[in-house]
Amino acid sequence: MREIRPDFYPRFTCRAAGCRHSCCRGWEIDVDGESAAYYRALPGPLGEELRAALTEDAEGWHFRLDAEERCPFLRRDGLCRLICELGEDALCDICALHPRFYAACGEYELAGLGLSCEAAAALLLETDAPLRFEAEGETLTLPELLARLGEPCEEETLRFVPRPERARCAALLAAFARTEPIDAAWTEELDALARELDAAVTAARTRAETYDRGRWDRILGYILFRQLDRLGERPLAALLEYARRCTEFIFLQTARDGNAAEHLRRWSEQIEYSTENVEILLDA
Repeated sequence: MREIRPDFYPRFTCRAAGCRHSCCRGWEIDVDGESAAYYRALPGPLGEELRAALTEDAEGWHFRLDAEERCPFLRRDGLCRLICELGEDALCDICALHPRFYAACGEYELAGLGLSCEAAAALLLETDAPLRFEAEGETLTLPELLARLGEPCEEETLRFVPRPERARCAALLAAFARTEPIDAAWTEELDALARELDAAVTAARTRAETYDRGRWDRILGYILFRQLDRLGERPLAALLEYARRCTEFIFLQTARDGNAAEHLRRWSEQIEYSTENVEILLDA
């Protein structure tokens, strides 16, 4: 299967101790069977800790998180004990891969980085140049990529144009409110945005007059890219509208405080990493 990936993909590196939003905290950590067998057979004190931390249910093996919802092997300095003491090869599959994703799309495999990772979000936002993708030694624009997948689309259709009308923004918030919240803070953020909708819409209108179009085109395009494996079950028009509405939501939030990277990352945690929430928004 031939791989297609964004051109910034090879430059990804984990921020490790420098990360403010560790993927080793607040997420259930699945452990593949091969890694679980290795951990259960490991001798010595660390092996004993691993066996104590592992639990199995109908869905497979997991690490028990501590009272702060941290991986038991996440050190206070933000580094992973398993890497420090055993090397990177000791990581279970999900820890070794995250935030990378791979998805089949026809004869191609789409490879990318999930935006819940602040380092991945920073790579996307580091420039306002058009998105480029690497495929079989070629470099493709997003319209060229879609044409390669049998879904030709005009470049102008893939550009982000803010639409901060109050009724549209209210409908947008109503759709997001139907998603399953990742935590209480997400619900509180939506409630605050709804209470302050008039002010948020005014701020969005002001920002729309001078917004960085290239960077927001990149956000829209990459959100679309993340869902292209749904082609066949969903028409491109629906996936594009999903990407457009998600970008509008992030734009509305950013208009209030200017922190696009954090709103993009937080959106990804809530939506991009939940198949159910993506489906809710696509249906909406």
